[in-house]
Amino acid sequence: MIKKQKKLIEEESEDETQEQAEIESDYITEYEENPATDYSRLQSNVVYENENDVHMQRLNDKVGEVFKKSRWSILNPTKKIPKDLIPLIFQDILVELEDQEFTMVEKFVSICDYTALNYQKAYESIHMKYKELIVQEMDEKYGILSKKGIKKIF
Repeated sequence: MIKKQKKLIEEESEDETQEQAEIESDYITEYEENPATDYSRLQSNVVYENENDVHMQRLNDKVGEVFKKSRWSILNPTKKIPKDLIPLIFQDILVELEDQEFTMVEKFVSICDYTALNYQKAYESIHMKYKELIVQEMDEKYGILSKKGIKKIF
């Protein structure tokens, strides 16, 4: 009796594992067939009700448009981007978004999210003038420098 129960449990476990593998395989196949699949396809099902969410969605869409029109469109934003290209990508996208109503911090976060970059690695890689703008915005909004007693950034 115990052997039968063990066998049934093992068969159920194998079926679940096989079913999970098939689901993952279908997802991977779908993604590999269309490498242009990015965050915008995934977020298309999201309903935005909050004004801030709508604002950020407009920025995310704009970043996607700029990236696809740029010389970097050959790169897949969901794949790892070489570290030496990060400052160039940021500069090109930020120049295009210069006259927009978005803050530097919002632009930075949106570009990082779009290109799947770690915030810290991206911050370390970007040009000093963008770092300074980000810190100044953060200081204006949260007073981070005055709380720490910092008078000069660089």
